[in-house]
Amino acid sequence: MNLPDDVDARVRALAAERGQSVSAVLVDLAVRGLDQLSKPIEIRYSEVSGTPCMDLGRRFTSEEVAELIEED
Repeated sequence: MNLPDDVDARVRALAAERGQSVSAVLVDLAVRGLDQLSKPIEIRYSEVSGTPCMDLGRRFTSEEVAELIEED
């Protein structure tokens, strides 16, 4: 499998961090990604603020949200 250099570097770093082989990490990432394709996005509302929320696979920090807004 040929991966772009930046993706390859991220996968190798993740494998080293987890103490797993690159193949094991790729399988895990593929399974997670494929699972996401079959699940519809569910919008729920925060019990604290009442704002709409959705699960994107991981939590985003306030800094990440600010960066995304800034890019727009």
